[in-house]
Amino acid sequence: MPTVQAATPISIVVNGNMVKTDVAPFVKNGTTFVPLRSIEQIEGLAIKSWNNQTKTLVIADPSQSMTFRVNNQNQSESPLIRNNRVMVPIRFIAENFNSDVAWNPNTKTVHVAKINDKTKADLDSEDLTKARVAAINIPKISTLKELTSGESSAGSFQLLFPERKSNAFFTIENGIINYYEVKSNASWLIWSGKVGGNQNKFWVTNSGISSEVGQRPTINERLFFYNISGHSGQSQYGYISSNGNKTILGSKEMGSLNDLYPIEDEK
Repeated sequence: MPTVQAATPISIVVNGNMVKTDVAPFVKNGTTFVPLRSIEQIEGLAIKSWNNQTKTLVIADPSQSMTFRVNNQNQSESPLIRNNRVMVPIRFIAENFNSDVAWNPNTKTVHVAKINDKTKADLDSEDLTKARVAAINIPKISTLKELTSGESSAGSFQLLFPERKSNAFFTIENGIINYYEVKSNASWLIWSGKVGGNQNKFWVTNSGISSEVGQRPTINERLFFYNISGHSGQSQYGYISSNGNKTILGSKEMGSLNDLYPIEDEK
């Protein structure tokens, strides 16, 4: 007798944290619905009221409020009731409160990201290091298929930025190179590659990458890097030129990513 496999449940991730729900989210006519209380996990959002007689819901953040009414005629924008529970369309609500929302079909995960005003100011800071620290710490969103890890990095981690930029960066860990771009509330994974050769020239087609997903970026400037050892709390820093030559400029103590520091040759 053939085995019937259970459908993969839908996951909700808000600012990188899995949201636990007592009622399973579901998709109806292409719209993902989640339990009402789960939207309070989004930065600044609160449920102000629910009128059971009129089936009217008010949701607010510090700058605005919106009223929603159960309406089966416009299900992509309105709450509905299923098994006596109020379920809400998470994308419509989150986007109306200036959040980033994405659906990863590979993992059946809804990603929601929303950052506070201080973090947004840090992202826009003229202090390059401060902006970079913000960029690597904001939520990450991926709609790509995850690649199988390669050789273990044994606690080491590499971080690379295009010269004088903070809104794009690479990470290298356990044989996987990831490229992120900062967009509004999150760092979005644009490309991921598995190291299979000279990783110093990973941006060159058929050089250094054995498999990949997404859109590989074009690199025309130097990449400034930090090679970080989580075990020793030390880091090496330097740059990779556009021809793939690597120059190590020095080393410094670095206990966490928040300890990122300026690299002299980049000024």
